[in-house]
Amino acid sequence: MASAIKSYAGVDTPAFFIVEKISFEVLPPSTIKSMDIPRKSGAYFINKNLGIRTFSVEFSIKADTAGNVMYYADDLAEWLNYDEPQPLIFRDKPDQTYYAIVSGNSDLTKFSSTGKGKIDFVCLDPHAYGIEKEYSFAPQNTDPIMVTNNGNTPAYPILQMQFTKNLADFSVMTDNDALIFGDFDATTQTAADLKPLYIDDTGASTSGWTNGVSVDGGVVTGTLTSNGYSFQQGSKDYGTGTNWHGGSLIKSLGKQVQDFVLGVRVGFQSSNINQLGRVEVYLLDINGNKIGKMAIRDGHTTGDYPNFEAWAGAVGNGGTQFRNTYGDYKGVFKNFDGIIRIGRVGQKWHCYIAKVDANGRHNTRAYKEYWDRPLKYQDKVAAIQIHIAQNSTYAPVNVMYVSNVRFSEILSAGTNQVDYVFRTNDILTIDCNTNEILKNGEPYYEALYPSSSFLKLEKGVNGISVSDPSIKNGTIKFNERWL
Repeated sequence: MASAIKSYAGVDTPAFFIVEKISFEVLPPSTIKSMDIPRKSGAYFINKNLGIRTFSVEFSIKADTAGNVMYYADDLAEWLNYDEPQPLIFRDKPDQTYYAIVSGNSDLTKFSSTGKGKIDFVCLDPHAYGIEKEYSFAPQNTDPIMVTNNGNTPAYPILQMQFTKNLADFSVMTDNDALIFGDFDATTQTAADLKPLYIDDTGASTSGWTNGVSVDGGVVTGTLTSNGYSFQQGSKDYGTGTNWHGGSLIKSLGKQVQDFVLGVRVGFQSSNINQLGRVEVYLLDINGNKIGKMAIRDGHTTGDYPNFEAWAGAVGNGGTQFRNTYGDYKGVFKNFDGIIRIGRVGQKWHCYIAKVDANGRHNTRAYKEYWDRPLKYQDKVAAIQIHIAQNSTYAPVNVMYVSNVRFSEILSAGTNQVDYVFRTNDILTIDCNTNEILKNGEPYYEALYPSSSFLKLEKGVNGISVSDPSIKNGTIKFNERWL
């Protein structure tokens, strides 16, 4: 006799586990929130909240001998014991998945070669979910793209798209909901690029770069080369020295910039805990003097402990280190592949570090601001310098590289000027289930219009449209849901 439960936590139901009876609610319990209105009969409806759903399973264990019942109970415990909700699939609904965790007592009564008991599978989310559906989202105009939700309750999509031009405002909509970015009035305002990009270098070539001359606490040795997509030490030959030593490259902005943001993609990955290394990025003035820097480095031989630091001003020459962190704990930045960033607007300096996963999403993030109230660190930036180094004769960190160097000036808006909310190649991700909005992997809410509402797909056919079809690589993903 096949069990009524097909699988739990991705594992098929044990052959000895026989479901005798399942009790459950047709609808999960609900709570009505209301408000009493003076001099009005009854109450004013506010909303309805669904509670948890429970599947109470009465079961038996069928063993070949009386002595095996207890052993089967051990196997059953292993099958059921998880610290977080796991997928639960019933044979009657193999295309729908609940997420449940065992709660309460799991008593077993033994009768010779059988055992009987009861288990409560608790679904904190009362919905069942279908497999993920995906639609290509490539609108040619503002007409809606049609998607179908065959579930019996609304679904909440994840949308992703890449922009093919700069936009001062943008909206994505269904019949009932809209997410609106920006508030641009074309009759009274002018769109302007208030964050012009002066360096956008993927690391494909060292063309346009010159060799660095000096670095903090060490010497320039060896040569930084390009492998076609990043800068790294050629043949991992860092030269020799008693302190830090390695290659360096400089690139001019072609002008002097007051307010700015500089971000680079960095790889920093050890294959042994005794490896040391550093990757540094300097800000230079018109005379080549260092006026700020950021770095990721590991000076520990007893662990894989990279730390991130940021400076306003020059190290050892009156500068201020306003960030020096291992993250939440030592080792959190190991196997680093991510972004480091430094910037200044007026008196405020800021720095940022984040790992970037395979989907471009930022995680393990740290951010810090520093206010230069005495105005000590206000020299203009004219060039940037990158540096990758080994320390003394210690084995160098196995993988160290720099790529995607991006330097933007930050300008103040003129009269009736509005900055772009999205630029060419920006990637927008919207998760309407978690209400998360990401631009290029980072949270992005500052341009979201206050009256916006996250999209939901009602049962049946839904249309999703955009205010401007200048997007590519668009997708719409969602899981159908049932109560």
